[in-house]
Amino acid sequence: MVGGAAIGLSGAPTTAAEPTEIDRCTSLTEPGEYVLVDDLDAEGDCLTLGPGVTLDGNGHAISGDGSGIGIAFDLGRDEGAVVRDLRIANFAAGASISLTKGELTLDGVSITDNAVGIRGGPKRRITVRDSVVSDNGVGIGPGEGTRLSITESTLSGNREAAVSTDTGHVTELRRSTVRDNGAGVDTGDGTFVDNTIADNDGFGLRLIGLVAPTDLGDATVVGNEIRDNAGPGIEFASSGGVVSGNAIVGNRTGILLSGVADGFGDSTPEYEFTGNDIEGNEAFGVRNASDQTAVASCNFWGDPTGPVAEANPTEEPAGDEVDGDVEFVPWSVEPVRGGDPVCFGGQAIGDFESQPTDPDGDGRYEDVDGDGDVDADDVEAMFANRDDDLIRSHPEAFDFSDDGDVDVADVRTLLNEVSNR
Repeated sequence: MVGGAAIGLSGAPTTAAEPTEIDRCTSLTEPGEYVLVDDLDAEGDCLTLGPGVTLDGNGHAISGDGSGIGIAFDLGRDEGAVVRDLRIANFAAGASISLTKGELTLDGVSITDNAVGIRGGPKRRITVRDSVVSDNGVGIGPGEGTRLSITESTLSGNREAAVSTDTGHVTELRRSTVRDNGAGVDTGDGTFVDNTIADNDGFGLRLIGLVAPTDLGDATVVGNEIRDNAGPGIEFASSGGVVSGNAIVGNRTGILLSGVADGFGDSTPEYEFTGNDIEGNEAFGVRNASDQTAVASCNFWGDPTGPVAEANPTEEPAGDEVDGDVEFVPWSVEPVRGGDPVCFGGQAIGDFESQPTDPDGDGRYEDVDGDGDVDADDVEAMFANRDDDLIRSHPEAFDFSDDGDVDVADVRTLLNEVSNR
């Protein structure tokens, strides 16, 4: 066994259960538990971790001179190492995994002021939990085919991008914040759930797809706040995907299908956007520049009249603009997120020409015939069409008596309201 002075040990472990103490930059090649007992300053590289190593930073920091690697992971196929509770700053790469199929886990780690915060070669597994990756040139730069998992973490202030990729990797991002970066998350495809992706100088989320003859990739984007990004909130360059239950607000364009690659081999991307609040985006709510159809029904476009588009049947729509081949009818006439969509925008009851409206904003659609007034005509329309599919599909919008059902009691309640006007 190598002596303590050679590998940076401040003292030999007294029992097998106690972690080995580290007080200098070194290589940790023996599997086991290690603990940092002091801050470390490095010229060039600092620590190298081999398979089976767990390093507890104990709240300490390792700081570089702008070159080298803070922590290098020297791992083989199916081998892993873990770092927790450590601060890493001012290296060319804060953490880097070598060109083999290993897995690194960073838990409770702060990685700041590096050229690249976390750098990975092809086909790695990188897990980031409860960590901060901020103020680097690039936050995380995975290689092709890497599986990147980020949970309950913050990526902010990274000058080029929070996550950057050239050839496509898979990202899982959950309950995290991506804010104030040069650009947000650039990835092949992945799963994005309950995040805040906001205030980035470029795109919020960009999905470039996977280079494979049978699979361009398929993303799932659910329950996120994607707002105030200077570029698209979400850009699909090649990957298809499902976008549901998000607030996509105040971006340059809410969702952009850029059409960079409309098909590859046997694969064609498919797009389904439903149950989102898409509003206040500067240029377009959805812009489809691809050759594929985007299904985008039951979204709220910022106004009950729906999106600005040639195919909108309302006379003066006032929602976000839609461009290209986008199927947006029916749309939700109320904000969606946090509840079920009231999804009959662009549809009328019976033989009427216009959708019902809610003139007083109480969530009940007393203007049954859609002419903009609440009068005796609406009472007649409600009585004659109380079994209409639109009414039966949205009972909460026409339950004027508030008894949980839609029936003649609602006709009487509407009549009383009209009579008392």
